Amino acid sequence: MSAELELRWLKTEEVRGAAKRFVKFCKEDVKTQAEQENFEIKKYQDAVKLVLHKLDDSMSVEDLFNAD
Repeated sequence: MSAELELRWLKTEEVRGAAKRFVKFCKEDVKTQAEQENFEIKKYQDAVKLVLHKLDDSMSVEDLFNAD
């Protein structure tokens, strides 16, 4: 499965400000990262969720981790 599909839960309309810019970045960056030999999508997703939690306090950690 492509890395892009793995981030289908990541929606720009659900966040605002810096979190929105970060989401846009991740949706593009994951394509490049997926080409790396040791890329692990689960670790990437977990990191995205943690950063989003810090950037957008309207999203709970539970909501982010249940978005898969």
